[in-house]
Amino acid sequence: MQTEIDNFRIIETPEAAELWFRRSFKDWFDLFFSLLFTGGGVWLTAFVFQRDEMGGGSIVFGVFITIITVLLAADCWSRVVSATGRILWIDKRAKTLTIRPNIFTRRTFPLKAVAGLTSSERGSRPDRLHYIRRSLPRTLRLRLKNGRLVALAYLPTINTFNFGNRYPRTEAIMRAKKVADEMNRLLDAELKREGAAHQRK
Repeated sequence: MQTEIDNFRIIETPEAAELWFRRSFKDWFDLFFSLLFTGGGVWLTAFVFQRDEMGGGSIVFGVFITIITVLLAADCWSRVVSATGRILWIDKRAKTLTIRPNIFTRRTFPLKAVAGLTSSERGSRPDRLHYIRRSLPRTLRLRLKNGRLVALAYLPTINTFNFGNRYPRTEAIMRAKKVADEMNRLLDAELKREGAAHQRK
């Protein structure tokens, strides 16, 4: 069984339940311009500081541009390392749930330690450009029974170019909630089966 929610795809088989994510055209477009702006910031920073003599105004401007460039680079890096493809899967036989929040990280938890998925606006993304260019992203998170929250995916509420979408924030909130609700349904069903199996034993 497959369920499509915008650029998320949920696949359920007798052995596993998987959450797949792909970048949309808007995501790729936004990533391209994020790289372009970061490169421009690096060039401008180098241009400002390469002069032999700098007055007080030039130093202040150079520091300001450096800060902006660092923020741009952090935002760009978070986009580049965001995972695509299979980002979450439940192994029904091993009774485990594995997540891939970025291209470098993979974490596995026993199903009995997982409370479910949740969506929120608070995240640990190294992106402070929300205060300059966009509002906070919607964050899809894994919630553990010990109270810990693990960031899984970030859904920007505003892209660099909006393509006429007047309500990107509402769209991101609804998309995150739909994904969380559908995955929680599959997770709850698997936990109930596991509980029933333990009772039979």
